[in-house]
Amino acid sequence: MQLTLTEMQEMIETSVLEFLANEYDFLKRANSLKAPNAISPAIWQGFADMGWLGLPLAEADGGIDGGAMECGLLMRAFGRHLVIEPYINSVLLATRLLAALGSVDQRAAWLVSLVDGSRRIVLAHDEADKSDCWAARATRAKSKGSGYTLDGKKSLVAGAPGADGVLVSARREDGTHALFLLPRDTPGMTFTEHRALDGSRVADLTLEAVEVDAATLLGNGEDITEMLERFLCEAAVSQCWEASGAMQAALEQTAAYTKERVQFGQSLSKFQVVQHRLAEMAVCCEEALSACQLAALHIDNDPASAKAMAALAKSKVGRGARLVAQDAVQLHGAMGVSEELAIASYFRKLLAFSQQYGSTAWNGERYGELMLDRNEYRVSRVLPTHQEQRIQHAA
Repeated sequence: MQLTLTEMQEMIETSVLEFLANEYDFLKRANSLKAPNAISPAIWQGFADMGWLGLPLAEADGGIDGGAMECGLLMRAFGRHLVIEPYINSVLLATRLLAALGSVDQRAAWLVSLVDGSRRIVLAHDEADKSDCWAARATRAKSKGSGYTLDGKKSLVAGAPGADGVLVSARREDGTHALFLLPRDTPGMTFTEHRALDGSRVADLTLEAVEVDAATLLGNGEDITEMLERFLCEAAVSQCWEASGAMQAALEQTAAYTKERVQFGQSLSKFQVVQHRLAEMAVCCEEALSACQLAALHIDNDPASAKAMAALAKSKVGRGARLVAQDAVQLHGAMGVSEELAIASYFRKLLAFSQQYGSTAWNGERYGELMLDRNEYRVSRVLPTHQEQRIQHAA
């Protein structure tokens, strides 16, 4: 099936590819790597000027009201150009959660500055002993007077260095989950910064008896577990789109390299074994893109399907990403691990992807369990049912 993009989707895809081709080629990307916190202020402001910092937000909040497909197209272009700015954790998660769950005062105080790029917040959710990103959090929020006391540790918070605020997920005494919006300088909250495998900056977050008032709580005190899980699943699908873009770029660069590299009197691309490798890489890229498109279409039509679609996409894209990354390096030979070529950066990007939002194997097992629980394994995810076929024939 050939997917036809809407006019807005085509505009988003075209504009982001054009912007990144001019402002974020492999050499200019080094500016972000060298910048404080591995975020180029000019690039982040460029994202704001293009309207991307408000892409998933409603028009009333200054956004574009983009869905899973629009965000996916953006992230695919980001993956193609190895963008290291923390768009997913800052925009698709933190900003979006604030827009959906924030109080009137919180939204008034933060949203405008987040969309125009003058400030940035991130979500602190992952924990070192929680391989399941949907499992209950160990970070605790205990009632104290009219506020709360937070204790716990968050791991590898993408984009935390230099962020103006942090959304911290925590479990309350009644077992429900809550989100707290904390300014960066909140007493008792400390950051330990690291450089991630793909060159971006992350931080471990420690909260020791951090006292906060009720005004920092999102969601009017309700259990936000369901919405948080859905947004995390949609972010996982967006990351699969990013990986599919990196896979396609790695394939294209590898194919071009094998045409130029001469061995035994002819280019590497003339050898049948190399052709087979490239063909297998191309199949993986097409399968990854198809899985991302399927997941995005399902989520846009039925947000409740986000968990199943995230597991499906990560299982399929994760397996393909591993093969493409490894074969790209091998076909480049020793140059595949040289910093002079972008292929080494694609390899690290895809290697990091394989361990985020659960491993490939874990997501495959998760998807199988969901299909068994719902008895949906009997029905194709893409082919029409017999009843739908009869309706189509009758029409």
